[in-house]
Amino acid sequence: MKVFYLSILMLCAQIGFAQKTFIFPKIKAQGSSVEQFTPPNWMIIDQVHGDLNNDGSEDLAVVFEYNKPIDETRVYGDNSSAIIKETQKPRILAIFFKDKSTGALSLSTQNNDFILRSEEGGKLGDPLQQIAIKDQQLYLRFQGGAEWRWELGYTFKFENKDWFLTSAINLYFNQNTGDMTERVYDFKTRELFTTVGNLHRRDIANRRTSEVLYFSELRTFRTFKKPWAWEIMPNVYL
Repeated sequence: MKVFYLSILMLCAQIGFAQKTFIFPKIKAQGSSVEQFTPPNWMIIDQVHGDLNNDGSEDLAVVFEYNKPIDETRVYGDNSSAIIKETQKPRILAIFFKDKSTGALSLSTQNNDFILRSEEGGKLGDPLQQIAIKDQQLYLRFQGGAEWRWELGYTFKFENKDWFLTSAINLYFNQNTGDMTERVYDFKTRELFTTVGNLHRRDIANRRTSEVLYFSELRTFRTFKKPWAWEIMPNVYL
C-alpha cells in the first residue's frame, strides 16, 4: 500500500511539473531609463518615444522579448479560450509616462499577450512591423501569411485612466492576383468601411461600403486580449 501511495505522489508531482506555466516578470513601477525596466533574461526588441498623455513630455513604449523559447498556449478566435500551443519567445508590451519636471518614468500598463510573437507571422517571419506614437496615440502594426497575406493595425489612446482601442485596420490579400478585402474600423464613430477588389488596381476595381459597428463598449488592453481574438462580426476576426 505504501508503494502504491508513493507511486501516486510521484505521478502527481510529474504532472504538476509538466503543467508548470511560465511566469511573466512584473515590470518595475518607476525608473529613469529603459535599461532599469528590462527584466533579467529579457531584451528590448523595439521602443518608441512620444507624447501619449498630452502633457508635452516624451513618454515611452517598449517591447521586451524573453531570451529563449518556451511553450505558450495562445488565444485565437474568441478572446477567452487558449487553444493553440506554440513554442516561441514570450513578449511584453510596457508603456511608461514621463514626468516633465523630474524626467522619471512611471509604468502605465504592462501587457503580456497583445504583441504577436516571432513565430506567429507564418512564412513572412516575425509579424511585428511597427510600433509608433503619433497624435497622443499608440500604433501597433503586424503582418504575416504566405501567398495569402494579412496586415493588422491597431490604435490605442489613453483616456479616462485606461488604454482604449480607437481604430483598427485589417487587410487580407493575395500576393499574386491582388484580390483583397480591407476593413477599416473607427470605434469612436462606430463606423466600418469595407473595400473589396484588387490591391493593384484600387482606382478602378474596388467597391467601398460603410456600415454601423455594433459593440457593447470600447475595448482596452484588458478586454481585447490579442490580435485575432475578437470576433467582431460573424466569422470576421480582428
